Amino acid sequence: MSEPRVGWTWEQRAAVKQYLWFAAVFAVIGVAFSIFLISAGNHGGWTLLGIVGCACVVGCFIVRKGRTGEPDHEDH
Repeated sequence: MSEPRVGWTWEQRAAVKQYLWFAAVFAVIGVAFSIFLISAGNHGGWTLLGIVGCACVVGCFIVRKGRTGEPDHEDH
């Protein structure tokens, strides 16, 4: 007998979708601003690019964990 699959409700999925759009807009703005800073010779652009990249990786991990109930569980 298998255990029930733990996942998100429809309301939680809708909220996550809204938050992901919000985060994506700020990620695009952050990447564009960091490219501008790097091209202007400011080394802070690399720092901003690293922060945006780390935030994206953490966000993907959180979404994957919440979607399956377990981290890095790929068989659906």
